Amino acid sequence: MISSEVSRNRSRALIQKLIQKYKLDLTGLAVFTEAATGIYKYTSIIAALAGARHVYAFAADSGYGKKEEVKDQTLLEAAILNIDDRITVIFNKENNYLSQSDIITNSGFVRPITSEMISNMKATAVIPLMWLVSEFRPDELDIKACVQKGILVMGTDEHHPLLRLFDTIGFKICKLLFEAGLSVYNDNYLLISSGDMGNSIADFLINNQISFDRVVFDELTPVNHMKYVRSKKEIVFSLNKYDAIIIAELYHDIDILSSTGFISTKLLKEQNPLIQIIHTYGSVKVSDINKVELSIFPEKPRNFPYGTVCADYLGEKPTLDLIIAGLKVGEVMARCRLNGMNLNEAEKYTLDHSPADAFKNLFV
Repeated sequence: MISSEVSRNRSRALIQKLIQKYKLDLTGLAVFTEAATGIYKYTSIIAALAGARHVYAFAADSGYGKKEEVKDQTLLEAAILNIDDRITVIFNKENNYLSQSDIITNSGFVRPITSEMISNMKATAVIPLMWLVSEFRPDELDIKACVQKGILVMGTDEHHPLLRLFDTIGFKICKLLFEAGLSVYNDNYLLISSGDMGNSIADFLINNQISFDRVVFDELTPVNHMKYVRSKKEIVFSLNKYDAIIIAELYHDIDILSSTGFISTKLLKEQNPLIQIIHTYGSVKVSDINKVELSIFPEKPRNFPYGTVCADYLGEKPTLDLIIAGLKVGEVMARCRLNGMNLNEAEKYTLDHSPADAFKNLFV
């Protein structure tokens, strides 16, 4: 067992390496973000280590801990790193904190970012999403209010050569399969996953010589390896051939598995009562799955559009990579706006000089 002190030292060393990797420099900028637990506790720490003039870190009670505990843990870590004078842990989203901030992250407790919050931001403030714009959820950010006020919003390109976060998806699936008790070796899977996520998982399965069929739902994203794609008619009466069904549908809110779903729980039980269901993204009805005594892992999946397992499922590095990449996007956005660039100029420059992802025609 690795000691907690060794683990913390590794995290600190990794953070410094990733700050150098992205050339993250927040000198002179103020950041509004979250104070949290687990690996996400480092978001405010990273911003300060990267030179932020000040960091306002919003904490709230959650199932992971009380806000007072989060505050104490954050400031203790900051004190060890001699940056505690530049981090203020707050329990409310007061206007004066927002009005002083150049970068407002779309992180955990900061959400939802409402029209009222946006109205109190400075005109040059920017909001970096810590993921692709295709994963944008309207209930978490009032994008119309941002457009009306001229607040630049951009995503983080998880496909960017520096980040390549989508390359981790296959490893997450493989870890889920192993933890569910499957061998992977010589198994045969049904993959239900559209778009880039499905393509990445398919690439992983093919590269590791794992047998599978794939179901995709109609969309514009090109499908890799069409020879593996099957129609509902092709798979619905051959469900007994699969060791597991992998559900990783990020892009379509479709009833995938229920008593009346794309795949009927009753039919699945009749054909393959011992099949393992693996869930990362997508709409399933757990009560229907449990009613016919099918096995799903993890046992409490999150429904569309939320992920059951996230980047930190593979450890701290993918999450820290994404946090720092997102802050780099925010850094470039903020400097562009502070230097007088209009929204379109700032967007283009940020795309060229950071791992950014842009909404289509948002600021036209």
